[in-house]
Amino acid sequence: MVTYWQELVFFRGIDRCGLGRIEAAARQHSFQAGATIFNEGESCAGFHIVQEGLVRIYRMNAEGRLHTLSLLRPVSAFNEVAAVDGGPNPFNAVAVTNAAVLVISHERLLHLMSSQPRLLSNTVQALAHLNREYIERLEDMTFRSIPSRLAKLFLYESTAYADQISEAPSQLTQEEIAAILGTTREVVGRALRGLLNAGLLKKRGRHIYIADRRGLEWLADTNMMPEPLRER
Repeated sequence: MVTYWQELVFFRGIDRCGLGRIEAAARQHSFQAGATIFNEGESCAGFHIVQEGLVRIYRMNAEGRLHTLSLLRPVSAFNEVAAVDGGPNPFNAVAVTNAAVLVISHERLLHLMSSQPRLLSNTVQALAHLNREYIERLEDMTFRSIPSRLAKLFLYESTAYADQISEAPSQLTQEEIAAILGTTREVVGRALRGLLNAGLLKKRGRHIYIADRRGLEWLADTNMMPEPLRER
């Protein structure tokens, strides 16, 4: 179990005794597919870790439109900010599949950080990294085209799926991609067809593969289609 905890940046470098105290402070919860883990605006639900299954982190606007912030698989942490400051949950969390989650309450986490300097240091670094990710995401939504954001997402997802983007429910559907990018399924469909027609991606049955990684990286980095492909 100690090795499991060390997979998360929050707990790296902590000795076995310290990890044992952290493990003793955690409580395990199981959720069926579709079950709510916690809701936005509710009292702090604590620090959460995905042990098994798939968890969706999302927000809803006034019109009831769902915007997915992330889809988390083992081993991933979430609700870090609320767990540290003790404020309300900043988003909703739901189990997409049957899921097992470890939870450390706000009070227990603060107590652990006061007695574990490495945990405190790791947490500060992790929250700073999280802030940078949100700044980058805001920049993407402000300045990048949908094809560029789609290319960036595919490159990120291919790290986990060995160059394959699947439409299976356990991975990303076009609706989920649209929610992550902050757009509609129709817009994602058009951008996807554009990347397929440009030769950056290829499709086999229900699966899409990266056909030209360097071209996709160029699009993700520059917000422009690669020159050779634009000239075709």
